[in-house]
Amino acid sequence: MISKFEIIKRLFTSVLAVLQPFIIYFTCGDLESISQSWSTQLQPLFIFTNALVSYFLFDLPKWRISATLLLLLTVFSVQNWFVLHNVLAILFFIMSGISMLSVKKFRFYIPIYLISLFFLLNGGFFWMETWAIICLVAYHMHIMFYTLRLGRNNSN
Repeated sequence: MISKFEIIKRLFTSVLAVLQPFIIYFTCGDLESISQSWSTQLQPLFIFTNALVSYFLFDLPKWRISATLLLLLTVFSVQNWFVLHNVLAILFFIMSGISMLSVKKFRFYIPIYLISLFFLLNGGFFWMETWAIICLVAYHMHIMFYTLRLGRNNSN
């Protein structure tokens, strides 16, 4: 069973992850990518959100590679480590898709996640990342609520 603190932690992390791109957009305008917020007054938000999401993902065995990649892309800023940062970011999104594939539940999220490629072609990296993040958060929240419901049903 998931503790109440764990539920609150996951909900807070999820809400922050979904709100971050919109906070960035409405504060800084149309940036090329979410990582471009590193060079704005929202740098602490970028670092905090990514660190918190990494922490959350490290708790999930099949997501540890994604967690490591997210933490590393946060450490290596896009301004100072352009190529390395972008390789880590691409690997993060690929490994997140692979992690979703490795879990047998809710595979219908995979084609929804892949819609982010449409945003890449039509809106750029920022909106691709935003769509992918929303999809990943929805996936993880769905798993959490499913697990909670299973726990309740098994205890009855």
